[in-house]
Amino acid sequence: MSLVGAVFLVIGFVAIANICALVERSKRVVVLAKQSLQSIGNPDLDDDAKEKALQRYAKELFLLFFAISLGSLTALGLPAGVVWLLDKAGLMSFEAVVTVALSWQFLLSTTLIATIFLAVYSKR
Repeated sequence: MSLVGAVFLVIGFVAIANICALVERSKRVVVLAKQSLQSIGNPDLDDDAKEKALQRYAKELFLLFFAISLGSLTALGLPAGVVWLLDKAGLMSFEAVVTVALSWQFLLSTTLIATIFLAVYSKR
């Protein structure tokens, strides 16, 4: 039952992270950081234009920080909360699920499965 709980934690995290668009938002952070640096180094922009651009980037980065933080907490918290509730109901042990989820065998297995899935999925 602990293995089922550990798999649920992983699948739940991935599904909620996908719903919350965490990867896309993280990519947007990188784009904004690059644009900020390009604005600073752009000799065609005066100081006022640079300041306006940087303020716009800063506002979006600030919002992304909260969106990514909230999404991450949700992706971690909801599946863990379900397992915790199942523990309180006496259906599985939260501690045993966490022990399985953090074992090197489980981490290696899920990493290999994810790598194979991404390799197959990226070819399509």
